[in-house]
Amino acid sequence: MPLMDESGFPSEYRPFSLGHAAGLDELRACDLDWAYVAPAGDFDHDGTPTGRYRFAGHGDPATRITYADFALALLDEIETPRHHQVVAAVRTQSPAMPS
Repeated sequence: MPLMDESGFPSEYRPFSLGHAAGLDELRACDLDWAYVAPAGDFDHDGTPTGRYRFAGHGDPATRITYADFALALLDEIETPRHHQVVAAVRTQSPAMPS
């Protein structure tokens, strides 16, 4: 189930999410090698970067990730692609959490 269909997803974000879903449909229909990297929940606008992240199996509206940690995940995926033709949800990795 898409995150935008989960309970608690802010209705004001739905049009934005529908636009991204349409773009994702276009990627799925093409022959390119693509990865759709997105935060698992939302950005932590004021948080302190941890230098750690992990790819989650699905979205979670309660999770947050700083812009810097998300950028690190995105750059790592560009340099060493691990995800192909999938949505890759990224969240902050706590020190005790395995990658």
